[in-house]
Amino acid sequence: MLIMGGNPAENHPCGFKWALEAKRNRNAKIISVDPRFTRTSAVADLFCQIRAGSDIAFLGGVINYAIQNNRIAKEYLVNFTNAAFVVKGDFKLPADTDGVFSGFDAGKHTYDRSTWNYAGVGGAPQTALAPGALPPLPEKVEYDLALQNPNCVFQLLKKHYSRYTPEMVERITGIPRDQFLKAAELYTSVRKDGDMKKASTIIYAVGWTQHSFGTQIIRTAAMLQLLLGNVGRAGGGVNALRGHSNIQGATDMAGLFDTLPGYLKVPTPGDPSFDAWMKRVTPTASKPAPWDSFNYYSNTPKFTVSFLKALYGDAATKQNGWAFDYLPKVDRDYSWTHLWDDMYKGTVKGMLAFGMNGVAIGRTPTKTSMPSRKRSGSSSVKFIPTRPASSGSPARYRPGRHEADPDHGLPFALRGLCRKRWLLHEFRALVALEKHRRPAPG
Repeated sequence: MLIMGGNPAENHPCGFKWALEAKRNRNAKIISVDPRFTRTSAVADLFCQIRAGSDIAFLGGVINYAIQNNRIAKEYLVNFTNAAFVVKGDFKLPADTDGVFSGFDAGKHTYDRSTWNYAGVGGAPQTALAPGALPPLPEKVEYDLALQNPNCVFQLLKKHYSRYTPEMVERITGIPRDQFLKAAELYTSVRKDGDMKKASTIIYAVGWTQHSFGTQIIRTAAMLQLLLGNVGRAGGGVNALRGHSNIQGATDMAGLFDTLPGYLKVPTPGDPSFDAWMKRVTPTASKPAPWDSFNYYSNTPKFTVSFLKALYGDAATKQNGWAFDYLPKVDRDYSWTHLWDDMYKGTVKGMLAFGMNGVAIGRTPTKTSMPSRKRSGSSSVKFIPTRPASSGSPARYRPGRHEADPDHGLPFALRGLCRKRWLLHEFRALVALEKHRRPAPG
């Protein structure tokens, strides 16, 4: 088990007990990579203290180590990944250019991704692409099952990560070379001498996702697991430790603006019918011929029909598009990450913050966090009531109060008493705001 970006011993104890069970009774090994020595680190077989934010360099070094030492699952790569697919000849890696992938427009800071495609024939004709858009896949993709073609995905991956030497990892992450090699050796040992009986897993939490490049960290972890044949196998995978009552719960019950239960994408005003919606959101296979690709989410229409039948029962029929017209259509990005920018612009006048430090974890905090605006007295936000277990950034800075909380750091119960008068003030502000709210039409 490689644990990074999280401390499950303290924050996910119900799940972590099974990691300890595997360690005690099944000879499983735990590697903890963390800027801090945590309680998870205390029970790990190996602890590596990493410089915060350098996770990709560490994972890239493990990828390079696995390839150089032939600790990869070749049959798995050939049959269950796109490693054998051949990429178009005009695609270039950063090592072949001035440090960026092919198609970069330095003036617009965008990529023309027309070269980011597989070689092949057939498929939809390629037209001019919008900035950042992906080209349509060819109907028949070229591939090399020997993984020797210099432009196959595997060889491009090998070339790109060859720079991630132990010395480079040490320089970027701060982990001593010898210690990194111990971690890489231990984690990839499940593929030593071609052994495919064992599996290894990567466990992470919001210590990864709250980075501005969190998606890239998780994608790198996924590439490592695919190289080792650890995806789709018991004991493998890239496992996010989520808050089941909040993050996962919001996902499952459609508390997020962009998904329906079951990770189904929401319809938009641009989807005129059920069929058009399904065509937009259903993934297509890279190799569409029968039995060439296992595209699980090609079943998206079936999942969606089951969901709509659960919602609307007999009112959802094939004739009316399974009651597609009953669903609300999301017309723009309603993510919470825009709240701070909307406060900055004066669009949002107030917010109730519960169990979240949005200033710390939101994007572009220098511009959109409230402290700098409040200190200058120019914020248009009227109130930010908070009820945190510990006083975070939103709690420390409030409209009309430019100094830090005098009770910052007090225990939760005691701080609640100290803020009694302030909460009354905020409640009055809410009441005043409600009085000035426009009446609903009709």
